[in-house]
Amino acid sequence: MTTSSHPRPPAAPATDWHVVVPVKDTSHGKSRLARAVGSDRADLSAAIASDTLAAALEAVGPDHLVLVTSDAVLADRWRTRGVHVVADPGSGLNDAVSAGMRQAGPGARVAALLGDVPSLDAASLRAALEVAGRADESFVPDADGTGTVLRCGRGFTPRFGTDSAARHEADGAVRLELPLPRLRTDVDDARSLSRARRLGLGPATRSVLEHRASGWIRSMQATVHRFDPETRTGSLLRDDGVELPFEAPAFDGSGLRLLRLGQRLTVEVVDDHVVALHIVGVGPGQPIR
Repeated sequence: MTTSSHPRPPAAPATDWHVVVPVKDTSHGKSRLARAVGSDRADLSAAIASDTLAAALEAVGPDHLVLVTSDAVLADRWRTRGVHVVADPGSGLNDAVSAGMRQAGPGARVAALLGDVPSLDAASLRAALEVAGRADESFVPDADGTGTVLRCGRGFTPRFGTDSAARHEADGAVRLELPLPRLRTDVDDARSLSRARRLGLGPATRSVLEHRASGWIRSMQATVHRFDPETRTGSLLRDDGVELPFEAPAFDGSGLRLLRLGQRLTVEVVDDHVVALHIVGVGPGQPIR
């Protein structure tokens, strides 16, 4: 966040904020994970939304939490916990956020939170809202810096979607580059799911992965085939000769400083996409980082 020599007003307590969480019908959600997780996609989508809502509920309380959804099961579950539930107008994410803002009331401080941050905890959300209280309009970008996970202010126009960070910034919202990975890691593909797993998942998402994911998260051994230390990308050879490329996030999350050609590794693969690397350990179940 850009700093200033001007004195700042006191941060608004979290209870001054109304958190709006739009959630797509979970039977249709997480389409980019469909190929990787197959029939588990709906359960995973519902679990991710539940963990996000649970963290938001703990952070601001039910009277300040608005769920916007067309998912009847999700709506009923959270309505019984005192959360305000608004019907999704069905015309896109930004219209869903706007509907939630109307429920919060005119002039209310609103924080629009994506519904797919399963590593989120209440402390991270409270910390972000505290900082957001120092600016009239602000947003927290996602881990890649191009998207938005949290948009804060009064009566703003939500501009979620591709390159939303740039659009929110163009509207005059202050970019909050906060060291809050649990908030900034939204999940929409295998790579971001792996990143969230390393941070630690909420109980609902963790349960799906522990009990349902054996068919789509595979662990295997492979040999380093190529590695570029500048880009931190490369490829591995499976024992059957199939080459598997990996990108920087997989290497960065490994805790390794360098790879050498021919090195044996244990890798985690989702749909032939390498999401994690480990040095082969001594004995079963003993990876070395």
